[in-house]
Amino acid sequence: MHILIANDDGIFAPGIRALAEAAEAAGHRVTVFAPEAQRSAASHAITLNRALHARPVAYGGMRAFSVDGTPADCVRLGLYLLRDDLPDCVLTGVNNGANRGAATVYSGTVGSAMEGSLCGVPGVAVSLCSHLDRDYALAARMGVQVAEWAVAHPLPRGEIYSLNVPFGPEVKGLRAATVSNEYIFSPMYAPEDGGYRMIEGRDLVPETDENSDLLVTEAGYAALSIIRWNLLADTPMPDLSELEAELMRK
Repeated sequence: MHILIANDDGIFAPGIRALAEAAEAAGHRVTVFAPEAQRSAASHAITLNRALHARPVAYGGMRAFSVDGTPADCVRLGLYLLRDDLPDCVLTGVNNGANRGAATVYSGTVGSAMEGSLCGVPGVAVSLCSHLDRDYALAARMGVQVAEWAVAHPLPRGEIYSLNVPFGPEVKGLRAATVSNEYIFSPMYAPEDGGYRMIEGRDLVPETDENSDLLVTEAGYAALSIIRWNLLADTPMPDLSELEAELMRK
């Protein structure tokens, strides 16, 4: 299988290197397209107002390119440049930190996997639920195995599998997970350098769903969720007749 690997932590981050090495060790052909620098929280942004550049870099014998763009740029440009040898899967990560709950909205790791799916190639995002644990080997191996499984269990275009792996030397198992309330909080900032630096808020929305990605990983299991690009809500639309009348009044 030919796998395009990307991330949002930058091409020389340890997580993406572990993921690329795990994919190669599993017998897959690997091509890496990743940002030249840290681009966390870039979400699904793409570059419209300038040219992008993909520069080859030394990467342990693997084919790899550093891109001066966003994580989604890396995947979209990579798929274009590989159009005569199209990857079977886009695999992103291993992200430094969880991509649970509302973090899926901000995450460049999730956004770049989603870009692959929107372009017609199955996408899998892999995240390690720790900013302190630097051993990405287990998460990388599990991510490659999920990617192999995902190709055999394809999702509709515009949907991806998102894997969150708890930190530590062992994982109890794998569970299907919903998306939790994690990372939903009011804005808080701290003064810094004459401006304001964002910090995590304290009024978190409580999470009670035992099947949520947050509680599944906190219980020691890897959480696998299906994320989709279509943000259309399931909430029924209120009656529009009064609004329509107001809008159409002359």
